[in-house]
Amino acid sequence: MSGFLYSVLLRLLYPTSIALTLFLAAAISKRHALRRRFYVVALAVLFVCGNGWVVRWMVQPLESMYAAPEPLPSADAIVVLSGGIHARMPPRPTVEVSETGDRVLYAAELFRRGKAPQIICTGDVGTGAIGLHPEAEDMAELLTMMGIPASSIVLETKAQNTHQHAVNLCPMFEARQIHRVLLVTTAMHMPRSIGVFRTSCPAVDYVPAPTDFRVTASPPIPWYRHVIDPLPTPQALAEFTSVSHEYVGLLYYRLRGWI
Repeated sequence: MSGFLYSVLLRLLYPTSIALTLFLAAAISKRHALRRRFYVVALAVLFVCGNGWVVRWMVQPLESMYAAPEPLPSADAIVVLSGGIHARMPPRPTVEVSETGDRVLYAAELFRRGKAPQIICTGDVGTGAIGLHPEAEDMAELLTMMGIPASSIVLETKAQNTHQHAVNLCPMFEARQIHRVLLVTTAMHMPRSIGVFRTSCPAVDYVPAPTDFRVTASPPIPWYRHVIDPLPTPQALAEFTSVSHEYVGLLYYRLRGWI
C-alpha cells in the first residue's frame, strides 16, 4: 500500500499535474488578483520545467555520478533492472521497448562480449501498474529473441521497485555464489540503484554499467537552436518528470534508510 501511495505522490508532483491544479484553482477563484497569481505560477511551472537547459542541468549530475569503469571487468552475473518493456499484447506482434528498454539491449551486448555467463532479469509489474505477467518474463523473451540462450537467463519476478530488486536478489546471489555483478540500468537511475544494492546486500561487488544516457556529447549546432532550447516542449517536460522522480526517490530512500 505504501508503494502505491508513493506512486500517487510522484504523479501529484509532476509539473503537468501542478500546473493543471493551479489552472483549476485560477478557474474557480473568485478573487481577480488571486486568479492572476495562479495563472502566472502555472505558466512559470511549465516554462521552467519544460526548459531544456534546466533539464540538462538536473540530469547530468545523476548520469555522471557512477560512470562505468574502463575497461569494464568481467563478473559472475549481469543484473538488469526492469523497465522500458511493453508486453506482447494485441496488436503488438512481439515484445517492444521504449527508451529505457536500452538496458535490456545493453545487457545482451555485455553477454555477447563475454562479460558474464548469465543475465538476471528482475521485476514484477511496477508499483501501481497493471500487467499480464512480470516484466522480467518480457525481458527474458526479448533477450531470447536477440539470441541469448534461455539457459543463461535467470528470473526474479516479485520485485516492484528498486529496493525490492536488491532485497529479493540478495539470497539468489548467496545461493549461486555470485560475488561480482554488472548492474545495468538507466544512467539517471544508477545512483539510487547502486546505493540500495550496496546497502541491502553489501557482500557483493557491484560494478555500474549504465546505459540510456539523456545528456551526451553532440556535434556543433546552429546558434538558433540554443535560442529556442529554453522554450518548453512536451519532451522536456517528460524528461523533467523523470529526473524529478529520481531526486524524490533518492530523498525517499535515504529517509527510509535504504541507501
